[in-house]
Amino acid sequence: MAMVRVTDRDGSEHEIAYDDGEKLMEVLKAQDMVRGECGGMQICSTCHVLLSPEAYGIAGPATEDEVDLVDGTGEYRDGSSRLSCQIILSDAHDGIALTLGPDI
Repeated sequence: MAMVRVTDRDGSEHEIAYDDGEKLMEVLKAQDMVRGECGGMQICSTCHVLLSPEAYGIAGPATEDEVDLVDGTGEYRDGSSRLSCQIILSDAHDGIALTLGPDI
């Protein structure tokens, strides 16, 4: 089974398994790591994550809507910030590293 490496807001590291086709937000919500209040509709920033450079390269750049939402919180980081609700996991994501964004 594939997994992602997650650093939580306390600095603890976790390896979390996922299935191909799952949204990253759902995987993180199942572990009570993000709120995902809008249910993946891309209208909040409660599932913000900071991807490692390698992970960002695999997941691809943030959309303009993602940038606008996260930038509105003052927490946007170019080349790192993504909304986890917009990342559909595949085998290519196996082993990626990310850090949870600030709890807003």
